[in-house]
Amino acid sequence: MKRVLTTGIGGGFVGALIFWLYQVNFQGATIPAFIGAQIVLQGKYALSPGWVGWGVHLWVSLSYAFLFALIVRFLLPRRFTLNRTLAFALALALGWITTLIAAPAIQITITLLAGKGFPAKLWPLNPAKGRPFWNHLIFFAVVWAIDTGSAFLHGEAGRNEAGDRPEGAGE
Repeated sequence: MKRVLTTGIGGGFVGALIFWLYQVNFQGATIPAFIGAQIVLQGKYALSPGWVGWGVHLWVSLSYAFLFALIVRFLLPRRFTLNRTLAFALALALGWITTLIAAPAIQITITLLAGKGFPAKLWPLNPAKGRPFWNHLIFFAVVWAIDTGSAFLHGEAGRNEAGDRPEGAGE
């Protein structure tokens, strides 16, 4: 469970920062700024849009990192090499899926947090493979890398399907 926590928290925070840095450097506008401004404007809140936007951005990043960590921990085989390979494929798949659902997810988040309820009509899915896609892939690659490092840190590298070290392997 330490690995899930390390991946969820570490991957969430580091991934959020890298995601934001990518947007600043390659896209100009950032999701935290947009979401924060929209929530404060639509909800008529006397709050800092920056704080609101970053709060939402961190919450989403932590949620995605924990989702990844839980899937890897409980649904993938435990043999290290196979686990890492499938986890990387999972990272790529989650990068694509989260890019695809980003627009409607952002819309739902804004309207719910602004107190407007669930939107009547959702924004379309984003099948584009441009910069947002690469940003999501980078985010999940970072989470995967932190999870891999965490596996080594917590001594899980080289374990078999049962989670034990093979006979004759030193602890």
